[in-house]
Amino acid sequence: MSKVSKFLLSTAAIATVASGLTAAGVSAANAADSGVVRVSTLKSSFTDSAGKVWNADSGFAGGWQNPNTTGVDIAGTTNDKLFQSEHYGMTGWSAPVANGTYKVTLKTAETYWSQRGARVFSVTAEGQNVISNLDIFAEVGKNVALNKSFTVKVDDGTLNLGFSQTRNYATVSAILVENSGAVSGTPRPSNPTPTLPPVTTPPVTTPPVTTPPVTTPPVTTPPTTPPVAPGPTRNASGHEWMSGSSGVGAADGQFGNWRGSNLDIVSSWAGNADNSANFYTLWKGAEYGNWNGSMDMAVGGIDSGETWSQAASGRYDARWAASLTKLKSLWAGRQGTMYIRFAHEMNGYWFSWSVNKNNYQDFMTSWKRYRALQQQIFPEAKLVFSVNKESNGPGMNWTNFFPGKQYVDVLSVDYYNNWPYAATVDQFNAQSWDKDGYGAPKGINAHLAFAKSQGLPLSVSEWSGNADDGDSPGFVQGMYDFFKANAGTGAGQLAYEVQFNCDIDNHRWLLNGGSRMPNSAAKYKELF
Repeated sequence: MSKVSKFLLSTAAIATVASGLTAAGVSAANAADSGVVRVSTLKSSFTDSAGKVWNADSGFAGGWQNPNTTGVDIAGTTNDKLFQSEHYGMTGWSAPVANGTYKVTLKTAETYWSQRGARVFSVTAEGQNVISNLDIFAEVGKNVALNKSFTVKVDDGTLNLGFSQTRNYATVSAILVENSGAVSGTPRPSNPTPTLPPVTTPPVTTPPVTTPPVTTPPVTTPPTTPPVAPGPTRNASGHEWMSGSSGVGAADGQFGNWRGSNLDIVSSWAGNADNSANFYTLWKGAEYGNWNGSMDMAVGGIDSGETWSQAASGRYDARWAASLTKLKSLWAGRQGTMYIRFAHEMNGYWFSWSVNKNNYQDFMTSWKRYRALQQQIFPEAKLVFSVNKESNGPGMNWTNFFPGKQYVDVLSVDYYNNWPYAATVDQFNAQSWDKDGYGAPKGINAHLAFAKSQGLPLSVSEWSGNADDGDSPGFVQGMYDFFKANAGTGAGQLAYEVQFNCDIDNHRWLLNGGSRMPNSAAKYKELF
């Protein structure tokens, strides 16, 4: 995605802005509409069915411009193209205007989500709340034009809008600003170099009343500053999040070659005391002996016959300290980040370190002891609190034994296509906000919302289809859409994901190397 470039306005252009016209790049058609600003989210200007010209995407703070989100018809408008683009994930938008009162109309459409509550965001104007918890789908449905208008008074020469997300990214297709009150004064003196529209719209160097705009060649030099968080940083995989796999072909590059993109991260497991004392897969000549990317290492909590009560008393501190020391030494010199997934899936009954309503207090005490050791011995690593998609066995809501955000770096969920199975994207999305029988997060968006509430990023440390239940490319599509929509390293964003390509349970989870889910494998290869 391109980042808005900045140029210096000429004296004549500044005078044009002060007179109440749009910023540089305004066509003669728009120049006739004094006090009107029309900004689309397209890469170039657009003339609507009424002959009005909309400037290209400009003025946004952060986020990304998506010029063609959908090719389907948009109901409720004759200007489909205007609503088929979007700028999403921004934190603000601004434009220089003469002082006065303005009617602002945000034009948008929900072209991505297909259910209520998936995208919810709010808008401020000049610091005052004007739209609260907007859910486009809930108001008009999918692929339907929505116009939201409000009035705002500007007295400092710049119209400022703010966007904040409650669930997933804020989005807008176009912004219309119309003068509806007395205009006076000039733009703010402290802002002599307002931001221009994208480089594909030429800057105006003379008043556009009698002279056509002067064409300036597009600027091709990359921005010198990083994008605003969560910026679209491309990893080795080419994705905006760390994308990885585990099992067949992950370590030697075969899986990456098959899917057509490198892996940013892999997973390994050290489930018992012996393995977590040695981490055999990291030894020289072993599976990940030469791995130099990031890694998600699942470390078992306690062994069979041991208890969280004993752990809480400090009985295993020395063993845990030795384990962390060994892991640090084996990881020394590698470039990637080590993510330690301690006592993973503790909300299930299948591991010796399972947590339930009888031992959860001791578990939390034990976790804090392990955290203290990790911070002392291997502080460069990240500690991951990883749960199963839904609880099986604890007899309580697992969020009640979450030890606290100060003891965790990343929240994680292992998310497989079962219980319930999603055969289509619509079923995937419908399940994404589910809670389990104890009221804890179950759907992928519910897990993300909890991570955000704790001020932590989310990872999906294990995920795959389930060949025993079926072959669902819709599930793969749903996971990809979720990763793409929420990529980032901040609170409530997706930091990394690892596809579980491990050859166990009769090829049940494999996407490559003997998959029983050929359609899912093809969809994964297409998307990733």
